[in-house]
Amino acid sequence: MPRPKTISDEDILSAALTLLGTVGIGFTLSDLSRSVGLSRATLIQRFGDREAILRRMAEFEVAATRDWIGSIPVETGGPGLWRFLEEIVSSMGGGDGFSARVQIAALESRDPVMRACADERYRMVQDAIEARLADAPERRQAAEHLHGIIAGATMQWVVSDGSVGLSDYVLERLRWAFDRIDPVLLSDQ
Repeated sequence: MPRPKTISDEDILSAALTLLGTVGIGFTLSDLSRSVGLSRATLIQRFGDREAILRRMAEFEVAATRDWIGSIPVETGGPGLWRFLEEIVSSMGGGDGFSARVQIAALESRDPVMRACADERYRMVQDAIEARLADAPERRQAAEHLHGIIAGATMQWVVSDGSVGLSDYVLERLRWAFDRIDPVLLSDQ
């Protein structure tokens, strides 16, 4: 009979995410082993290699994103869309630990499984934005554009002077674009 798990897979994946933010892409299974208090062999037995852990992190994030977005009520029209945008951007916080996101983006650019997970997460966000827009011909393009502003502004924040927190920085750039969206797209049908 197998021994019960003393540390959940989610806790291990969370520790791996923390290591990405502190140690960087080069973290090892030995680093993770020390961090969670399990042997390297146990990690290999449960997950396989380091790349498998990174891929599981990406898959776990897809599921978490799906659950989280699904929990947010769909309110169409300008005010409902803005509330949704504020909610997703505010979840980024002030930027503490954002370096882990940058590390993950680098990994996603090189690994096809992780890239597919990132694409799925991005589509979920774009679909959620689109669901809050009025049914109009440019609806999808507007959703993709707003999401692109969020993604681009986060990268701009990385190289900013840091005087403004991440969420505030992104919302400021998003607001400018939001205020210029065709009012037809922001009607509440």
